[in-house]
Amino acid sequence: MSKIAQEMGTKLDEDPRMSTISTLDIGDLSQLDLDEDIDYTLLNMYIERLRNVEDALDRLEEGTYGYCEDCGRAIKLERLKVLPFAKYCVQCQERREKTGQESKLKRMRRGEDFEL
Repeated sequence: MSKIAQEMGTKLDEDPRMSTISTLDIGDLSQLDLDEDIDYTLLNMYIERLRNVEDALDRLEEGTYGYCEDCGRAIKLERLKVLPFAKYCVQCQERREKTGQESKLKRMRRGEDFEL
C-alpha cells in the first residue's frame, strides 16, 4: 500500500499541469485526463486485488480459507487455482450475481471509489 501511495505522489509531482509555465493545449490536457483516468482505474484494481489477497491470508490464519462464506462448503481446488482469493463456491457466486449483489469491480466501473 505504501508503494502505491508513493507512486501516486510521484505521478502528481510529475504532472505537467502543475507547472506554471505549462504550454499544453486542450488536446494535451484531454490526453492527460484520459491517462489519469486509466491510471486511477488500474490503481483501484490493484488495491482491490491486494485487499482480496490480504483477506485470503486472514482466512488462512483463521482456518476458513477454501470454504464458501455463504454455504460453508469447500471451494473446489480448480477454482482456488484460478482465483486463489475466492470467497464463494461457483454456485454461490452465480447466485449472488443473479440476485444483483454486485461485485466490487462492477461498482468500481460505475465510478464508486475505494479508500486506500
